[in-house]
Amino acid sequence: MGQRITYFKSNSGKGLKETIFDNYPSFRQWYLETDHSSVEEFHEPFGNENLKNYLKQNTAFKLNFDNLEKNLIDELTAEFIGSYCDLTDRDNHLFRLFGPAMNKWRYAESSEMVLATKDEDLIRLCNYIIKGRSLKDNTDFDSYTNDYKIGFLAFTEYMLLKEKIETYFGNIDTIKKKSNPGSSGLEFVSQAIDEIADSKNELITGIE
Repeated sequence: MGQRITYFKSNSGKGLKETIFDNYPSFRQWYLETDHSSVEEFHEPFGNENLKNYLKQNTAFKLNFDNLEKNLIDELTAEFIGSYCDLTDRDNHLFRLFGPAMNKWRYAESSEMVLATKDEDLIRLCNYIIKGRSLKDNTDFDSYTNDYKIGFLAFTEYMLLKEKIETYFGNIDTIKKKSNPGSSGLEFVSQAIDEIADSKNELITGIE
């Protein structure tokens, strides 16, 4: 299906960072055991070596979070959702997929439309969704590999984004009626926000 942007929401109501903190021991054990099994069975290592070195030496993630380098935090975030949750959480206890799962190229023209507004808040919030956002410092996501990126918005942020989109481009019905293929990305974002708004949970994106 190519490179996609997918949407997730927390089943517990907790934010992404808190969910990772709570589940770090299980993630750490699974990641290291999966690597060990892969080497034994297939003679191939699993995962990222920098992340594995960290996991081997650290049983607590939350305690030293503020002192960790951005690349490590972003790699761990991506592996937590893209590998651990995807492969072990079949019943969606932690996160549930929702909303549209569309190829990244469907967002390209919408991104140009957003840039043309020169609205810094709108541009920043859209970039968090389609380019990713680091738990470390809320800047661009930048892991060791960047094979898979994670973005997220708090309730107040995506409600502001909804307001901005409607100000410049109209609500989701207006966007659909214009029948402009270039605005499909705005339609997808608006749809996801409408689906999650009642829960007030974080909106999380996985960017392949």
